[in-house]
Amino acid sequence: MNLVRKEYELTCMAPVHIGNGITLKAYEYVYDDHQQQVLFLDEKKWIAFLYEKGLMDDFAEYINITARALAGKGNFRGQYLWDWLFCHGVAAEEIRALSKRRVTVAKDKIINGKNHLNDIAQQVMLPDGRLYIPGSTIKGALRTAILWQAIEQHPAHFAGIWGQLRSLDFENPRYTKRKIGDEIRLLEQQILHALDVTHTAHDAVNSALRGLRISDASTDAKKTIILQKIDESMQAGYPQPKEKFLPIFRECIPAGTKLHVSITADFPMLQTIGISSLEELMHTLHAYTQDTLLAEKKVFGHVNANIFCEAEMADVLLGGGTGFLSKTLVRALAPDEREAKRFISHYLDMAFSRSRKPMHNHVKLDKFMSPRTLKVAKAGQKTWILGLCRFEEMTGC
Repeated sequence: MNLVRKEYELTCMAPVHIGNGITLKAYEYVYDDHQQQVLFLDEKKWIAFLYEKGLMDDFAEYINITARALAGKGNFRGQYLWDWLFCHGVAAEEIRALSKRRVTVAKDKIINGKNHLNDIAQQVMLPDGRLYIPGSTIKGALRTAILWQAIEQHPAHFAGIWGQLRSLDFENPRYTKRKIGDEIRLLEQQILHALDVTHTAHDAVNSALRGLRISDASTDAKKTIILQKIDESMQAGYPQPKEKFLPIFRECIPAGTKLHVSITADFPMLQTIGISSLEELMHTLHAYTQDTLLAEKKVFGHVNANIFCEAEMADVLLGGGTGFLSKTLVRALAPDEREAKRFISHYLDMAFSRSRKPMHNHVKLDKFMSPRTLKVAKAGQKTWILGLCRFEEMTGC
């Protein structure tokens, strides 16, 4: 085996959210408005506290009432856990003592005129609280970049796949989703399955990406920040972007956090798909990321010049909330931006519909690009494009 291993410093240029699959409702955390912190409860302390205070039955009823309020349309209008505890005579310091950890909330705007939060998506972390980014997340971004480069270099070779995609009418969602999945798998096989270990093309053992191993990106840092989901929308009929503050909050790795990641390459495998160095691989990742950002800059750059200037140093967009364009190959497969927008807008209307009616009207409103939103995060006067990260090779390791 001809293995090459290199160490990299991964810098979060903007907040990064890697979810752990848990989203907390209003009755599952405490928001301390006075200190602008979310208190994540220690379950053992919490259960013991309710029992000692004789509040078990009252809390069960509170959950039922709150769950009904959360099921209603619009922002939550029920009673938050801090207020419920305060009404039951629990002092502020006693409430704070129930937490296992506290996280600062950077709230740029108060929802509905009230000082509260809604759902909070938690950040993945190690059992001891240290932050990390899974290696699978980084490898997924590299995989997409490799596929993008192959399409960019040989567009005619993949014209048949685009022909299949553009012929879909989106009237049959189940068939359409299955067909898209089939074409993407075919694309991966054509580009990545180059090892010929078996005679079955779709067998994963034939993937050249077996020669790319990426560790989790780790750090000793434990501090996180909670940010509100914000969409900047550029739609038909409006000359300037509209800013929409959504009732969803994400726990994030703060901007400026530095993590360490190891990348190991088996080049006899990777050379079968044209990768001969890690420098070349990182260049491909940077080029793909900048191609995505350039498409967004053309639409939003006239009002967000500063954040796009900073983004020119980014090598990758990682995590949730980074936008549909950062994870799709449609723009590379389509012959032009107009065709890409047409396909994406119809797909999104199909994928996000209720009673067969589109929830966000992408076909109707996505005039300049699809989707018509730029995903940003704000804290005070600072604005970022969510998920921006930069790699730097570490020497002397």
